[in-house]
Amino acid sequence: MYGKELQQAAIQVSSEYDMNMRAVNESFKQFIFEYDADRPHPDISADLFKMLKLRFQNGAPRRPPKIVVIGPPGSGRSLQSKLLADTFGVVHVSPEELLKAEAEKNPGVKLKVKATQESGDRVPDDIMLRLVDTRLKKSDCRVNGWVLDGFPENEA
Repeated sequence: MYGKELQQAAIQVSSEYDMNMRAVNESFKQFIFEYDADRPHPDISADLFKMLKLRFQNGAPRRPPKIVVIGPPGSGRSLQSKLLADTFGVVHVSPEELLKAEAEKNPGVKLKVKATQESGDRVPDDIMLRLVDTRLKKSDCRVNGWVLDGFPENEA
C-alpha cells in the first residue's frame, strides 16, 4: 500500500517501541498505571482527572505528581500532556522543546543535533538525559510536579 520500504520502517519502529515499553514497564511496574487511550481526547482527560483526583483524596500530604506520557508518534501525547499540565498545575516538560532551547544557546549541541537529524539517528542519550535531568531538578518541577511528554524513547 505504501511501499515495501515504508512498511519495513513502520514494522521496525513498532517493534522498537514494544521492546522499549517492555523495559520501561519492567523497571517501573509498581509506579505505572496503563491507560488505553483509543478514545476521544475529552474522555481521556476526564478519566485521567478522576484517577489523579482519587489518588490524592486520603488527606495525607500530597506529593507533587510525576507523570510520564508515552505513546507512538501521532497518538496525541503532547496534547494530553499539555491538558494535564494545565488542569493540575504541573509543569509540562517536553524534551523536544528543551533540545530546541539548548540548541539555540549552545552551538556545539546545535551541530550534534543537526548531524544526527540529517543521518536519521536519535539525539545522543547523554545530551537528552542531561537536559531532562536538569529540567526536572528545577524548583518549579520539584514543588508543583511535572508531566514528561514522550520520554524516554529508548532503554537507556
